[in-house]
Parts: sequence; C-alpha cells; structure tokens
Amino acid sequence: MKLLINTSALSASGVTQVSVSFINECIHFPEHEYHIFLSKTIKSQLDLKLFPENFKFYSFSNHPLYGLSGLQTRAKLRRLEKEIKPDKVFSIFGPSWWTPGVPHLQGYAYPHYVYPDSPLFNILSTSQKIKISVLKIIHLFFLERNGKNYVSETSDVSDRFEQLISNKRSHFFTVNNTCNNYFLQFQFNKEKRILPEKLKNEFRFLSLCTYSVHKNLDILNKIIPILDKNYPAHELKFVLTIDPLILEKNFTPEAKSRIINLGRIDVRDCPQLYSECDAVFLPTLLECFSANYPEAMIMEKPILTSNLSFATTICKDAAVYFDPLNAVEIAQTLVEIQQNEGLRNQLIDNGKRVLNKLPTPTERARQYLDICNLMTA
Repeated sequence: MKLLINTSALSASGVTQVSVSFINECIHFPEHEYHIFLSKTIKSQLDLKLFPENFKFYSFSNHPLYGLSGLQTRAKLRRLEKEIKPDKVFSIFGPSWWTPGVPHLQGYAYPHYVYPDSPLFNILSTSQKIKISVLKIIHLFFLERNGKNYVSETSDVSDRFEQLISNKRSHFFTVNNTCNNYFLQFQFNKEKRILPEKLKNEFRFLSLCTYSVHKNLDILNKIIPILDKNYPAHELKFVLTIDPLILEKNFTPEAKSRIINLGRIDVRDCPQLYSECDAVFLPTLLECFSANYPEAMIMEKPILTSNLSFATTICKDAAVYFDPLNAVEIAQTLVEIQQNEGLRNQLIDNGKRVLNKLPTPTERARQYLDICNLMTA
C-alpha cells in the first residue's frame, strides 16, 4: 500500500503525541510505502534520519485553512497528492482541509462537539460558546466534505460523533489511544534531570498538557489558597508545561508559588518528566482520550482526575476521582494521595491491569494500517 499520512495542520500536544508515535511505529511495517506531510510541530519531534527509504517527507510551514498562505498550502496538498498517487490517505486528525481523490481516513478529536453535557459549558462566557458553535459548523462541514471514513479513540466518542454526521454512508472506526514507544524504552537518567532537586517532603503533581479552558488548570488559583490555609505543612507542588506568558497572565502570585512551569517539552522527554513527579493531576473538563492516562499507568504514577465519563471509561479503578469544579474536594483529594501510600500503590497496581487491555504503540499502528487497507471508498 502506498499510504499518504497527513499531519500538515497539527500542533496541539495531544495530537502531536499520537502522530509522532504512529509515524515512528510505521517503521515496523516495511511492506508499505509512506509519504508523510509534516507540520512544523510534528517535524520538530521526529528524527528523520532514522527512517528507511520507503519513507518520504514533505514539510508544511502554514496551516491549510487561514488566509492567502492557507490557499497556497491547500494547493500544495492537492498538487503533491496528484504527484504521489497514493492508494489511501490517512489524516491522523481531521479535518484535512482538502479532499483527496482516494479513500481517506480522518481521525476525530474534538470533544467539545460530542460532549455538550460537559460542565465546561457552565463556566464558558457567551462569546466562548458562540466561538465553539461557529467552529463546530466549520469543522463538521470540512470533516464531511473531506472524506467519509473516521476513526476515534473510544467507542463512546465514535458513537456520539456518528450522530453528528449527516452522510449515512460514512464509516466509523475505533482505535484506543496509548502511550508513545518512548515510554516502553525509558530508563531513568539522573544526569538528565528536568526538574530541580526536591525539597524535603516535597510531593509533585504533574499536569502534562497545553493550556486551554477545558483543561481547567485555572482551578489551581482556588486550590492552592485552600492548601496554604488548611494544609500549610504539606509540600505539594504542581508541575505544568504551559507557555510562560500564559502562566503570568492567568495564575495568581499565590498559585505560582506552588507551580513549577517548564513550558512545552519534547515528546521524547516526557517519560523522564513523569519519573521525576509523584502523581498525575488532570482536572480536565473535556477529553476524547487523554494519553496522560496510559502514560501515568506505564510510569507507575497514581492518577487524580475528573469524575466524568471520558475519564472513568478509560481509567476505571486506576484513578481517584473528584468534582473538577470543587476546589475544596480537590484539595482534600490531593492531600489524601500524598499521605496514603497504600492508596497510591493500589492505584498503580490497578493501572497495570487497565494498561494490559490497551494496545501497545505497535498494535495501535497496526490497527490504523488495517483500517486504511480495508477502506474502499
């Protein structure tokens, strides 16, 4: 199969993790010929020198949607497709913003549109809700226009997404998310520490994500004063990976006193970062399938996350759950995890069992390739 893999429009951390993992895993399937469209973000995360001759890479500097540069990018996408003449196209996450002339698979990862019951919508402003509504119209229009084969990361998302697509001849597939192969190969290296040395009794909660409203990181502005008032002796720190300017703008001085912010980090450095933290804290209000969950499980870190269906469906008994808008409850849960070693160990053991039911990175790649092989239109 001559497969065109499209990542030309991708930049967010979650989609980058999946894309980098899948492209790397394709090396294990040498029977195919791969032509890969790379966004600047995806390209920066790959070592192109490691790929054999059946891989060809094409770089894209601009998003294919916006302005004159977008028109030029879409023209380049169409031109290259005609030159390559692929058998199938896989846009790891859609929309692709152009319509290939061969069977086309698009990944779906817009939780806002399939979970309208999320508590996120209780805290959004009117203008933010309008923006999501407009983007929903645009994204769904192009997802339908650009193809009719879709893959999501949970069956619940696939079922919900199917209700949004008007073309009843469309096909919907599910391939569970998993960790990157970097996690399977990881060995701790004390010479390559990412974080400063711990203070005495310091306990670190990792929130590995970019900043957006639905990630709910702003709740730290409410949690940390509660910790300072009610649990001043507890050395709880929060490790973030967000833009430093966003940290300055959106977090109070009191909150920043307990935050260690690294800015965006390379995918290959994520296992080392997990190893230097004690637990994973995800107060998110909306997800399709956060890779943080299987990553925490394989790195043997207890998970604290929102008591919402997208989390409970994946983590089952491998996490402690809380109301993501209740700062008092969250603060109590954080302290409980720090103090209760037995609970931490139980969550880690449960996580190993959950992880055994998820695909490995190579298995996930095989499932994607099998779907591409099966597509006939």
